[in-house]
Amino acid sequence: MLKIMQGNRFFTMFILSVITVMITVAFVFWGIGPKDRSSVAVVAQIEGKKITLDEFWRAYDNEYKRIKEQYTDPEEIKKLKLEDRVLGYLVDRSVILVAAQRADISISEQELQDAIINTPYFQKDGVFDQEVYQRALKLNRLSPQIYEDSLKSDLTIAKMSRLIGETAELTPEELKIIESFTGGNREQLTEIFRSNKNNQAVKAYVEGIKRSITIKINRELIS
Repeated sequence: MLKIMQGNRFFTMFILSVITVMITVAFVFWGIGPKDRSSVAVVAQIEGKKITLDEFWRAYDNEYKRIKEQYTDPEEIKKLKLEDRVLGYLVDRSVILVAAQRADISISEQELQDAIINTPYFQKDGVFDQEVYQRALKLNRLSPQIYEDSLKSDLTIAKMSRLIGETAELTPEELKIIESFTGGNREQLTEIFRSNKNNQAVKAYVEGIKRSITIKINRELIS
């Protein structure tokens, strides 16, 4: 799949502004994580999708590093209950993937290819470089297959979330507030309202799907 990448330099602004964020998350998420924990034990199972103990701790370590930059007091971090937060995040991801599968929403090889070749981390002088790509994955102890499968999931979640968000509509009250502003402030306020509305729509959709599928949690594995 990667053989034809170097000849393709075209991409959309949407990929730059939205999809690249998901790519970065995927790369960090699948980066170096604890190797002494079992990758076989299953923390949660959502329909046929499993969240392994290794996957959980990778996500936990990444979130902990991010939170640690904001909180210096260990007690404050403890109050955040990161284990529950990370597990909830991973379960919600799996739920969206289940929903996407049911709705026959997927990512094509072309979409995956575009996402990879337009990731700045894999470029040299602004152009995708396969040697840089292979070296970056090797440094993070990843095979192309593992990384691309993970990235495909992230892109699927992004696509599904966008489709769900498109169903959300602003209320008359919100539209009235927006109309009261002028210039650039109106555009910024509109984006804020729409972003919040989209997030609410995705959250409500996920909670609805949860009621129709089987979810098994082995909470004792991370206690």
